[in-house]
Amino acid sequence: MVRISSTTPPDALSAMTEVAAVGLRVRTGRAVVVVLRGTRQVPQIVLRHEIDLADPWVPESLHPYHHELGDSGPAGAQARQRGCEAAQQASQRAVRTLVDEMRSHGLEPCGAGVVVSSLVDPSRVAGAHPRAHAEEGKLYREAVEAALGLCGLPCTTLLEKNVRSVAAQRLRQPEQQINATLKGFSHAVGTPWRAPEKHAALIAWLALSLSAATKLRHHARKV
Repeated sequence: MVRISSTTPPDALSAMTEVAAVGLRVRTGRAVVVVLRGTRQVPQIVLRHEIDLADPWVPESLHPYHHELGDSGPAGAQARQRGCEAAQQASQRAVRTLVDEMRSHGLEPCGAGVVVSSLVDPSRVAGAHPRAHAEEGKLYREAVEAALGLCGLPCTTLLEKNVRSVAAQRLRQPEQQINATLKGFSHAVGTPWRAPEKHAALIAWLALSLSAATKLRHHARKV
């Protein structure tokens, strides 16, 4: 076991860490998380996990916009505001904890990706109830994106329906090889391994690839 102290030389500290990328399939109040290390050609799964983005101490944080459906007066507006603020704070804590835990396990986050089901502007959604769901989807997506930004991580956001096609294009691997890699991930971490886990893995893989490409461009400029 290597003990890290405040006197550890920076070069020695960097040698103890390994770059990794995190992918999140964000839903209302929660997110499936996959952490990958390695390279674009040979990614390795480190973690498959689910985190809570809502605050259990503030019930309004799970579906804050729904509170105005039954109460359009001041009480409903106050419940929405209280819930939105709690959701943002809880999401920030959850992402910060995830990043801190990665570092405590010798992984230095190099980038992140977020997958969502919709990027539609809630104001364009017809019907109060569907609009409330759209608002909450936007709330949690933006909360996670902001939290990743506060952690200094570049973030890519994609629709779940586009993840496969974008991955095939940017990873420059045939679909058969991508599927084989995803299946290998499932063998490493076990079940559950459903569409949310696969999407989180794909966006983490893309983030890992983008980070490596950025480093190569920076190196080329210096040479």
